[in-house]
Amino acid sequence: MTQTYYSIITNNGLLKEAAARISGSSQVNLTHLAVGDSNGVSYNPSGAQNALIHELYRTTLTHVAIDDSNPNQLIVEGVINETIGPFYIREVGIFDSDGELFAIGKYPETFKSTSLSGSGKRLYIRMILGFVNAPQVNLVISEDINNDPNFSDNVNNALSDINDSLSDINAELTAINISLTEKLVKTANLSDLSNAATARDNLGLKNGAISDFTGAVIAFAMSTPPTGWLECNGASLSRTTYANLFGIIGTTYGNIDGSTFKLPDLRGEFIRGWDHARGVDSGRSFGSAQTDSFQSHYHNPLSGTSFMSVSVSGGLCQGGGGYTTYGTTGSPVSDGTNGTPRTSSETRPRNISMMYCIKY
Repeated sequence: MTQTYYSIITNNGLLKEAAARISGSSQVNLTHLAVGDSNGVSYNPSGAQNALIHELYRTTLTHVAIDDSNPNQLIVEGVINETIGPFYIREVGIFDSDGELFAIGKYPETFKSTSLSGSGKRLYIRMILGFVNAPQVNLVISEDINNDPNFSDNVNNALSDINDSLSDINAELTAINISLTEKLVKTANLSDLSNAATARDNLGLKNGAISDFTGAVIAFAMSTPPTGWLECNGASLSRTTYANLFGIIGTTYGNIDGSTFKLPDLRGEFIRGWDHARGVDSGRSFGSAQTDSFQSHYHNPLSGTSFMSVSVSGGLCQGGGGYTTYGTTGSPVSDGTNGTPRTSSETRPRNISMMYCIKY
């Protein structure tokens, strides 16, 4: 079926497009769309034309793009605003940057009205040009939405994209809400943890607020060390097997050889705070042991005796007039107030025995 309305590329347009294809370095620059009334009578355009029969209005192109469905077709668009007219349109032409007619079309008779004629309208004109190969022309995309014949479609597409994005956001919010329902409840004070021990380990807290107890010594009210602890019994340990503990205490408490280190031996011992330059227990190195001791003192004689000083050693008493031998001293006797004196092989306070253990 023969088309009543159509557009063709002029001979000059074909030559320019072919030259651009051959050079490979330049493209035809289409710039304007013109309309005319062909002096009141429709006609069949010719490729030999270099102008419209009766041009009435010319405007810059708003859109030049390759057809998405056919790469050998070029879509060219222009817009005639409401204020232009009134006149009839029967012919359309596309001009290049040299002002030469590139394509011409037979247009269905259309009246372009204005508000002065009683009905103003904006007219979008589209021409589709076919080529043997992909056309060698510069593409034009207008940034003025008033000149975009696809504005409504573009807006609708954009709104559709926004709605899709909102759907994705809603899905994410739903996932977040579901996740929030699985979060810890503040008032539960961590009682809603499925595995409190694992949570502490993940936070580096292990079994308490301190992240690492290695090297700490604690007295336990049981005769067997708990898991992760060793009795402070002076044992010799491998530096490799107990690397963490060795890194803390080193050989402070001795070693047998270069591959071992010793634990402190606290069996039967009291622990005393390290003096650390205070001057109360001066001369002590960290981790050193100390034997029992009794503070140096002397005894004044009883009132009314002739002794100036008394020292007792092996039953000898030294008086003011020389040494007098007496028998060895007897057992301590009560002062009548504090009960029978308690004597032993050491001087010590009251105490309860427990097991000192060290964390490894």
